Amino acid sequence: MIGEPIEKIEPSQMAFVPELTYAGCGRRSIGLVTRPSGFVLAGGQSSRMGVDKARLKIGGQPLLLRTLSFLRPYVASLAVLGAAGDYDFCHDPVIPDRLSGRGPLAAILTGLEHSATEWNIFLACDLPLLDGRFIELLLCSIAGSDSDAIVPRTADGWQPLCAAYRRTAVPHILKALKEGDSAVFKVLPRLRVDAITGEHLELAGLPERIFENLNSPEDWKRILSLLNARGQ
Repeated sequence: MIGEPIEKIEPSQMAFVPELTYAGCGRRSIGLVTRPSGFVLAGGQSSRMGVDKARLKIGGQPLLLRTLSFLRPYVASLAVLGAAGDYDFCHDPVIPDRLSGRGPLAAILTGLEHSATEWNIFLACDLPLLDGRFIELLLCSIAGSDSDAIVPRTADGWQPLCAAYRRTAVPHILKALKEGDSAVFKVLPRLRVDAITGEHLELAGLPERIFENLNSPEDWKRILSLLNARGQ
């Protein structure tokens, strides 16, 4: 738990976060904080994309494995949220939704129910422009928050599949699902949410386009061209 004396926390559960300066975190060095658990949402078959986005490759590496590698240094443990048997190429645990067919909100619930940590980072697998500095912002926010979730909010709206959720969110998510509400952004008003705004991103030197995801073959071509131009 955040707030416990450092000597009571195992070194393997600690992450060093450098000094960050942005509204909501202030000018301070967070130093050592308890690592959250990490979950990557595989997503499954996409009707608009026509294929399972988790299997699309950048530099010969499936997006799912790329996202796992990206998140791994920041978290205490990693798991994939997706259908059992669909991701045998992945060496991390794959956890199927206990409420199948209910979309990403049910996946977040499943991750929180399986988690051994208070805070948890959830990333969709189709966010290839993400920058590690954004994860540092999440860790910085987690260290000083008593909210249920920390979610980016850009000019395009909430970005709930690139966010941190606390286990205190579980009863609120369960209630929403029981009432037939499966949209992640619609559950946010039920939670205490700290927002990472465009201002926070700007102060960290991050553009809002890091949250661009892959919804269509056109998106895929555009992002591949951008990554190629960057030499990635």
